[in-house]
Amino acid sequence: MAHNIDHIDCIIFDLGGVILNIDPFRTVEQMQQLGIRNFEAVYAHLKQNQTLNDLERGLISQRTFLDRIKSDSGVDLSDEQVLRAWNALLLDFPRERIALLKRLKETARFRTFLLSNTNAIHYQVYTRMLQDHHSVQGLEELFDKAYFSHQLHMRKPDAEIYEYVLKDARMDPRRTLFIDDALANIEAARKLGISGYHLTDGASITDLFPEHLIAR
Repeated sequence: MAHNIDHIDCIIFDLGGVILNIDPFRTVEQMQQLGIRNFEAVYAHLKQNQTLNDLERGLISQRTFLDRIKSDSGVDLSDEQVLRAWNALLLDFPRERIALLKRLKETARFRTFLLSNTNAIHYQVYTRMLQDHHSVQGLEELFDKAYFSHQLHMRKPDAEIYEYVLKDARMDPRRTLFIDDALANIEAARKLGISGYHLTDGASITDLFPEHLIAR
């Protein structure tokens, strides 16, 4: 790992781009193929639009989300078409990452947690992926505890979600490492005293934890 973590006893993992491979531009492309020409501009790379924020905070239902997408598009679309495009960004869980998370959970060296900006629609899809391809019933099985934005009604990089997780899991921020592929999320965690590791393109969590480190 890039820096010393001898003092770390809790690790918080992001999901998309860290554990689950994703490609948001596949959703953009499929939405465009459906005739929603302005999807990328309207949804600002799937991060800043109010509809997505509401969905990730669990403030709107799947029905409301689909209705908003279809209304904004001005195109006559079925629910199935929109869902297929919306879920297209979800790729796969590499087996070596799942194996690493299992080993980390089994060791006495760390407590491990998940903190994800996600939504109920994607949650259902990647849970089935885990069940079908890895015989894992859900992400909750791989961590001491998993935290999802749509269940907490909070999302990164707002300080309140980090504060909630720290308190709920009784973590000392000075002994906690947070791994995310979004720099804004890392910077927000660091402001609360949490050590942050920005996982950049091409890197994998399997590179960060050699066997001797896990076994300690």
